[in-house]
Amino acid sequence: MHPALCVSYKAEILRGTHSDSDRYMLALYTSPDALSEFTKTYAPRGEVAGAGYRAGGKQLQNMRVVQDGSSVILTFDDVTWADATIQNVCCGLIYNATKQNKAVGLVVLAQRASSTNGPFTVYFPEATAAEGVFVFD
Repeated sequence: MHPALCVSYKAEILRGTHSDSDRYMLALYTSPDALSEFTKTYAPRGEVAGAGYRAGGKQLQNMRVVQDGSSVILTFDDVTWADATIQNVCCGLIYNATKQNKAVGLVVLAQRASSTNGPFTVYFPEATAAEGVFVFD
């Protein structure tokens, strides 16, 4: 599995389905088999469970679209679950809660991660063509 925009999201962007004023969420998963670039909507199968984490994940803040040369990058602010006890997180799904939980893209952690009664943060890299997670070339 690798970070990717979902195929359905790409088509929906061209149709004008999504807006930067929509409510975007990040759900975390322990099973990479639960997600693929062909995921169309958020579903809880394979999602993390634990204290401080609620099914459906957490709302993302400050969606930004950044241009770097001929590339365009979609990014958000980093997101933190402040007091979470979650284990074996490998990936996540960004989805649009405003638009019937339509899938946007897959976030893949560099390695599996956990937290015990502490913060769990997903960091979005610098929004450049070389470093960005969601790059339109």
